Amino acid sequence: METQQRNTSSAPSTDILELIDRLEDLVAQGSRVPWGGKIMVDEDEVLALVDQLRMAIPQEIKQARRVVQERQKIITDAQGEADKILSVAKERAEYLMNEQGLVNEAKARSEEILRQSREHSRKSMEEVDQYAHQMLTQLERVLEENLKQIKEARNSVEG
Repeated sequence: METQQRNTSSAPSTDILELIDRLEDLVAQGSRVPWGGKIMVDEDEVLALVDQLRMAIPQEIKQARRVVQERQKIITDAQGEADKILSVAKERAEYLMNEQGLVNEAKARSEEILRQSREHSRKSMEEVDQYAHQMLTQLERVLEENLKQIKEARNSVEG
């Protein structure tokens, strides 16, 4: 019993896909019932795996939330950097130039720097969005597969 408790408590660090593989192995190793195409599996083992899956899923969700938070931080940092660059460019332009032509040139350069910063920020946001989308898609797939296998295991146990 102590070993089972240790396995359950360490479940959050266990990979969900590994748990699913173990559940699949358990079903594959189950005894076939002669009529009805049913399989008998050890209820305690199935329930232990389901408990471990319940503990591991929140870890996957936390990871997805961290990705979203990191995305927001990158966006905020990029915008702050763009604002800082624009501010420095404006200050330098005002300080160094006093003729209209030079002021216009400085303004054009600062706007170009701002445009480049915004483009860099946009590209960074796209990369973060793509990564977040991949992580959330992977999580969705894992959760759907878990739900499917849990239903199959429950049906198998009920049958």
